[in-house]
Amino acid sequence: MERLYIEFKNWQSFLKGKLQENKIYAPVDNDGISFYEIIDEKNIEKIVYDKARPVEPFKIFLFPFKEKVVPEILNLEKIVVLGVSSCDLKGIEILDNVFKEGEYKDPNYKKRKENIMVISFDCIQPYSTCFCSLVDVNPYPEKNFDLNLSKIENGFIVEIGTEKGKNFIGKDTRFYQANENQLKNMKENREKAIKKVEEINNEFDFKKRENLKEFHYKEYWEKIKDIENCVSCGSCTFNCPTCVCFLLEDTSERDFFKKIKVWDSCQFPGYARMASGATPRPTLYERFANRYLCKYWYMVENFGILGCTGCGRCISGCIGKIDKRKVMTEILREKVKT
Repeated sequence: MERLYIEFKNWQSFLKGKLQENKIYAPVDNDGISFYEIIDEKNIEKIVYDKARPVEPFKIFLFPFKEKVVPEILNLEKIVVLGVSSCDLKGIEILDNVFKEGEYKDPNYKKRKENIMVISFDCIQPYSTCFCSLVDVNPYPEKNFDLNLSKIENGFIVEIGTEKGKNFIGKDTRFYQANENQLKNMKENREKAIKKVEEINNEFDFKKRENLKEFHYKEYWEKIKDIENCVSCGSCTFNCPTCVCFLLEDTSERDFFKKIKVWDSCQFPGYARMASGATPRPTLYERFANRYLCKYWYMVENFGILGCTGCGRCISGCIGKIDKRKVMTEILREKVKT
């Protein structure tokens, strides 16, 4: 993989030039937390390069909260998204399996993916809720990006992941081959980030996560007191990079057929409820367990990929203050007795 270097001031100048011909989204600081915003001359200086993932999952750009599916969307704009994290890039592999591979394909998803330039960032300052190391994901991207920026002193190491990324840089002479010291600096920063994530999570244990399939009865989950705090708000699933459940709404009129796709959540009491009122998961504990089983069992069996990327958004956004790492550790260490 080709690795270039560019000074920070030159990167800012380069990015300002790209604003003329590209719609660019990037994480912008908002009281210490970063949210995606459309970048212009006014906020370009506020782009966050030195923290962890933004609040929103990257999936919103590929799988919007609400979109028309019939009639098919014919024209989708090209965009550039900066600041995509390693955990979000890993989540793309689940999205691809659901919407792009197999017999049934989502044409909107394919178009959106083709129209997005992905510029990812290394995570330099992991949050207290990040746990990517527990699910074998590093806090720096290794694939699924067009370009990746690793912040080092006075600039960035720029890794070129695709031909699209290479063309975005073009022949700009402000980028040049990274030297040995710069690459060493990048490696040291990455090692520090890994160590930080490991330190944050030293009390939690996911090593036997494949055994979660043994705990599919609600009786196991009813004994975990923290689950009582769940209010079925859906924050954990909506913020998850790999949750893909949706509803199809028929909004047709007499002379116009129209269907809308909108996010759904397995944590909602009405999820999977049938017309008769029957539901396969009537209790809070069954719905709660389903999310864990889906991430660590169902998705692994269906796609060969773990459905959790360790982003920690489900912990950060939980109204009931439920820490997924604590619940997983209790279950896997068999502290919950039958």
